[in-house]
Amino acid sequence: MREQTQGQQIRNSQLDFFEIRDSEFLTHCRSLAVQIARRQGEVSINDIRKHIQVPSGTHPSVLGAVFRTKQFRKVGLCEASHPEAHARIVRVYELAE
Repeated sequence: MREQTQGQQIRNSQLDFFEIRDSEFLTHCRSLAVQIARRQGEVSINDIRKHIQVPSGTHPSVLGAVFRTKQFRKVGLCEASHPEAHARIVRVYELAE
């Protein structure tokens, strides 16, 4: 197994924290992701953002944890569609089942 960089360790630690603190919100987002992937064949965080509002007091980076389960498999990349992301690259997924 490849050793994680310090940046990856920090990111993963934060995402692990979100898994606990925001589990209900993430479960809802994952359910939406499954529905969208079944309908469209693939899904990105752009699709999820169309159907949710990040709860007040929750940093939007919590959305980074949505696709951290084995039920999703990365299949591509696209640009983030919300203006605050400054067109950064986000992953596109399909269901792994």
